[in-house]
Amino acid sequence: MELNDIYCGDSRNMDMIEDNCVHLTVTSPPYYVGKNYEKYLDTIEQYYQMLYDVFTEVVRITVPGGKIIVNIGDIAVGSQHNGGFPEEITVMPKLVDHFRTLDTYLYARIIWEKDDPWANSSHVSFHSKIKHTDYRILPAWEYVFVFRKGKESRKDKSALDGRWIIKDEWKKLVHGVWNIRSVQSNDIHEAMFPEELVSNCIKLYSFPGDTVFDPFTGSGTTQVVAKKLNRHYIGYDREQKYVDYSKNRLSLIMPMENEQQYRDKTMNKELQNRL
Repeated sequence: MELNDIYCGDSRNMDMIEDNCVHLTVTSPPYYVGKNYEKYLDTIEQYYQMLYDVFTEVVRITVPGGKIIVNIGDIAVGSQHNGGFPEEITVMPKLVDHFRTLDTYLYARIIWEKDDPWANSSHVSFHSKIKHTDYRILPAWEYVFVFRKGKESRKDKSALDGRWIIKDEWKKLVHGVWNIRSVQSNDIHEAMFPEELVSNCIKLYSFPGDTVFDPFTGSGTTQVVAKKLNRHYIGYDREQKYVDYSKNRLSLIMPMENEQQYRDKTMNKELQNRL
């Protein structure tokens, strides 16, 4: 396995990556809502099985105590698989149960509050053809689920390794509701997520020098933010065009020098009064 690389392949079988080497995964899997990159999944059962297979592999490559962060809308909107009528089918309960069979447990939940759906979605409409009481609700938020492999913290790190986030920033994030505008132009990939969302996850749940992973690389946002924040990265994607795009995007990124600053209040007297 080579660090700081993206592999073209199916993340249901990531034999290029060894066991227990990834410290943090930040990913957004397909939602099964009819996107072009989901066409290989014919049924909702195939979709569930794909998630099970991918995250079984993700757990395998994660260090004990490492975190796996999954951004997902938590619903598959029925129409393409149930006769054409709208039905919201919850996804995460099944995935949470699967993680538990792998000794991996739900650690935290975050709500990502996005834009008003009536402003940017064709699925929410107000006009004369919509019968009163037939209004669809498209939540202006998504979940971010944080899982931990095993029942204990990482053994390779302790409180003595310090905190790499200042208290003012920490207070905003532990509120658990992150107001972040969604990506306004998905011209490269149909489902891009914002850098700020990924940055928050990496700052909260990894150290500089850790390895950050995304099994659904897409446009490469997880890897780009990891590089900016002085983390190593690995990625997987089924389509070569996205692998190529991500590598080109990464070639233009320089790490942020200020992330080298040690931010533990017990070690950095300059920050002690602020914290």
